[in-house]
Amino acid sequence: MSLKTLQDYDSFGRVGEFYLRVDGDKMLKSRYPHKGVIKLAKNQTFTSKADMTIWSEFKTVRKGKSLVVKLDIILREKDHLKKDQKIAEQKIEIKLPQKTSYIILQDKEEKTKAKLRIQSTRTRY
Repeated sequence: MSLKTLQDYDSFGRVGEFYLRVDGDKMLKSRYPHKGVIKLAKNQTFTSKADMTIWSEFKTVRKGKSLVVKLDIILREKDHLKKDQKIAEQKIEIKLPQKTSYIILQDKEEKTKAKLRIQSTRTRY
């Protein structure tokens, strides 16, 4: 994952505090980072050093069949004085099994972008 912003989102001109939220089926939800935020100033980039897992789910797929997982990915900016601002949102469908793919989550003005890797692995048990 990488996250880059060209805009200053903080009301006092300091750093923007970002986090990702993923909503799945029914009550399954995830947040990254689990605690805290990713702090970025204007024209700064965050790149993960290791593979980060934002969403993990086990599904049973029968041989010869396919399954679709629908997720809603939201990039938010946290502000202490007002409600958290929704920067970007994208609904994705992951067809199981599938090869590794990449998506770019960005705002309407294309000033903040997050590049995410979508990976589904097959496990036998």
